[in-house]
Amino acid sequence: MTDSIVTRVRRITRFVRDTKLVERTNLRAAPGLGPFALRHGLNIRTVHHVHARQHPERVAMSDERQALTYGEADQWINKICEAFAAMGYRRGDRVILCMENRVEYLLFWFAGFRSGIAAVHASYRSTPDELQFLAAHSKAKAVVCSSRTRDAVAALANATPAIEVIVVDDSAVHPRQHRYPGWAVRHSGDFFVGGRDAPGDNVVYTSGTTGKPKGAVRNFSAVGIAELSRIGERLPMQTADRHLVVCPLYHSGAQAFVAMMTSLGCTIILRSHFEAEQTLETMSRWRIHSIFMVPTMIRRVVELPEPVRRANPTPELRALVSGAAEFPHALREKVTRHFGPAAIFDFYGATELGWITLIDGHEMLERPGSVGRALAGHELRITDADRKPLPAGSIGTIWARNEQSMDGYLDDKAATDDARDGGWITVDDLGYLDDDGYLFLCGRDRDMVITGGVNVYPVEIEEALACHADVIEVAVVGVPDVDLGERLVAVVAGAVDFEELEALARERLASHKVPRRWERVDELPRNPTGKVLKRELRDRYAPTAQP
Repeated sequence: MTDSIVTRVRRITRFVRDTKLVERTNLRAAPGLGPFALRHGLNIRTVHHVHARQHPERVAMSDERQALTYGEADQWINKICEAFAAMGYRRGDRVILCMENRVEYLLFWFAGFRSGIAAVHASYRSTPDELQFLAAHSKAKAVVCSSRTRDAVAALANATPAIEVIVVDDSAVHPRQHRYPGWAVRHSGDFFVGGRDAPGDNVVYTSGTTGKPKGAVRNFSAVGIAELSRIGERLPMQTADRHLVVCPLYHSGAQAFVAMMTSLGCTIILRSHFEAEQTLETMSRWRIHSIFMVPTMIRRVVELPEPVRRANPTPELRALVSGAAEFPHALREKVTRHFGPAAIFDFYGATELGWITLIDGHEMLERPGSVGRALAGHELRITDADRKPLPAGSIGTIWARNEQSMDGYLDDKAATDDARDGGWITVDDLGYLDDDGYLFLCGRDRDMVITGGVNVYPVEIEEALACHADVIEVAVVGVPDVDLGERLVAVVAGAVDFEELEALARERLASHKVPRRWERVDELPRNPTGKVLKRELRDRYAPTAQP
């Protein structure tokens, strides 16, 4: 859905006003931005340079070791670009980023945009085999690592003689390594122009919960002020805000927020790992305005002891955003009580789709289970197995259409074609739209359970069971059953009485949706981005599920 020019201008005007973009502009530096913008554009490649001209002393990024101003960050980005160019790297080449959240991660990522080199994001928990798969599949020329990831990278370097290693600390990884910052410091800090008009490609590999991961390629240079304004009219953010990053930077959700907030000249505070009390203390001490967390993180924060929560107020918090996994209604109620509904948000999106919907805390309470309405410029449709549109209220496959979806899966035309239908794209999530256009998720197509010939959607059951006060988290899966085809198994974390929980299920659900088997765990298995590994649960409980 393309906005008219008038609508787009009005939205951008409101966005500029609401984010205080003009109000916080350095007017003395403003005249020089016009010629620069005409020559180089205003986009993800130039954002640090623009803010360096405006407010060179404002802190751009900070971690546990160091903080860099926009002026300093812009210079280091230029030096990294020059260093890559000196190594013979050109537009379209790929470099793996494999390290924990730290300032250097952002410097190399944004240097990639500026020089036209695509960043391939790898988990800092990657095993040698996983890292070697990513390197081979992406045809990466180099990998940037830290002491935390040196063992897996050393194995990669030994197995792949052509790949170069750049180390951001004092780790000894491989004889062929380049040690940052010495590798970059001898180069100029002048604005690097070699990547002008190059696509801002960004490669994020899917979680791989059902097989080998696929590399989703998105062009971040396509995300400009028009797209920011669409999000900004629903999400409260302002120029020079302080944004806290606790989700890993290889996570597309964390990347989206960093890109948005950096575009507004915000300060990005990075934490190398999540710990609930430390996170709340940081939110309070830094007077954080916004943070993105997966629901598991949010739960651990709001379940901190009352004295800890009382000692760490967050009066300046405007946006605590959940995403990447189911945000149960019971948890939503608890979070809105603590932080206030105006500060709580959830959304639907995916690495392949971009950011599609948004819902605030008030709407969450009014429409339990919804992930909101589509943002302006985005469209949703629900289809049956033959890709024919379904009416409101009907459960089917969710498709999205916008200007921000992926270009495709890296070197995988078959998977790309399978995910596309004209301008529409899907990741095989299931859900339905109500009469007002609010989206409700029902899980993924592969998670649907067919028991006794009836389709059952685990999310509905999980929401009902999560209402029990003693349930910490719950997942429902189907396992083979010779009589029913599949038998429902509920896997629960929490000291809950299963007879009580079954009684609750029978009260709230049709009989065929009541789990036939109950299992207790300390915590659900999750991948690093917070998604429950349901395939692992199915494998774990299948052997004993047969009668």
